[in-house]
Amino acid sequence: MSHCPMLTLAIPNRNGGRYLEHTLASLDRNRPWVRWWLQDSCSTDNSVEIATRFAGPGDHIEIESDKSQPDGLNRAISRMGGDIIGFINSDDCLADGAAEAVLKTFAENPDVDLVYGEVEWINASGASEGFHRGEISSVADVLDIYRVWWNKRHWVQPEVFWRRSLWDRVGPINDSYDLAFDYEYWTRCFIAGARTLRIPRPLAQFRRHDQQKSVAGLKAAAEIRSIVTRALNSGAPLNTEVRQALSNRLSYDLYRSGETGRQDAFWMALLTHPAWLGLPEVRDRLSRSGKSRLFRG
Repeated sequence: MSHCPMLTLAIPNRNGGRYLEHTLASLDRNRPWVRWWLQDSCSTDNSVEIATRFAGPGDHIEIESDKSQPDGLNRAISRMGGDIIGFINSDDCLADGAAEAVLKTFAENPDVDLVYGEVEWINASGASEGFHRGEISSVADVLDIYRVWWNKRHWVQPEVFWRRSLWDRVGPINDSYDLAFDYEYWTRCFIAGARTLRIPRPLAQFRRHDQQKSVAGLKAAAEIRSIVTRALNSGAPLNTEVRQALSNRLSYDLYRSGETGRQDAFWMALLTHPAWLGLPEVRDRLSRSGKSRLFRG
């Protein structure tokens, strides 16, 4: 086993002791194919004690303050080494056999930069709540948040793994985002030409509970819209039809959410953006408005 390939995982953590034991136990079940680096942001609970109990040769516990989860991840990934990498939060789990399957897929597909699989939803108690399978293979897919990302084809972060060479090419995680930093990173991976492959099996368990950051849906959606807007404005490689359709939908979504800061009446906004007439939700709004006026009359 001296030359055994390894999947190296960063684990960002602050006071995650409630679930950390389950996370590390899942990594133990993936030995000898996995090693981990716990990036602990000065926890005041028993996180470090738990990690010390599970740590094996090649694992590492780093305790230092950071300004955010993405900042902690950048610190960990830049130091932890490994040719095949990923990260898992301290409340999620790696599926049994996942590390070996990931390494085997990369070995058999040397042209692939990133792999993803399926994910099992689990609740706070660890009980299964179903499965999710995403499907994204291009820049157009990842940026089309309406048809793909928000239409049950999204990736769930702990099911995604990639080569160190892709990290070197794309650069670190953008720590200006608090919730959607993983989405922003995948977007940059595709723009950089990442070649991806789906492994048709669950690779991770994603725990859903009230304390997790991802429950902040409105803020996450606003961050995602800003990421797509930035990608469109910076010339992401999309054909004209896809770019225009996405821009129209995004501009209407921004108007409706109030994120533009303008409070124009709908009819005035529509005059400024006549292309909105091609959107089904706008036509439905006009239809409902017309019926309401008819009944009032």
